[in-house]
Amino acid sequence: MDPWDARPGDVVSINGAAADFSDIDLAVDRRSTYQSSARRWVDLSGEFRGVRMYLEVYRHPQPDLIGILEDRKLTLADIGVTEDMLADIDTRQDPSSTIDFEGKKWHWESSREIRYFENDLGDGEGLYRWLFREPDGSRLICVEKWEDEPFDIRIARRLNPRDITVYRATKGAVR
Repeated sequence: MDPWDARPGDVVSINGAAADFSDIDLAVDRRSTYQSSARRWVDLSGEFRGVRMYLEVYRHPQPDLIGILEDRKLTLADIGVTEDMLADIDTRQDPSSTIDFEGKKWHWESSREIRYFENDLGDGEGLYRWLFREPDGSRLICVEKWEDEPFDIRIARRLNPRDITVYRATKGAVR
């Protein structure tokens, strides 16, 4: 089944994605959506080994799967930027912009305002997101600024669709 169609109660299995390279079997307990302009994508989340994990499923303009699969949180200082630097990067929208982290130059991929609809309901909450791509790798630094909240900075990674299997919850199962 396509991860786009996963619902609470389903299990998303991601081959070899845990820190110890075992499979992550994520019991989905939330299915929410993000929207930016005309683009909309799905956010599946649940807990695995006591850690809240997220899988973002994009269909357009091109299919993409991004997972936040660890609970490590970073600060602006950890990634060597300030709020003013992020604002400048956003204003310029320059693909040659980089930040330094782990001895590497991570390349700006995008920054934009987004609406988040928890459980696909309501008017949504506003946030701003910056993504920086690891050179020659699948990891991303995801910087989010929710209204009236501190920055939330995590390491995410692009996932291969062939490594993901969705198991539909049994009819009558508690959701």
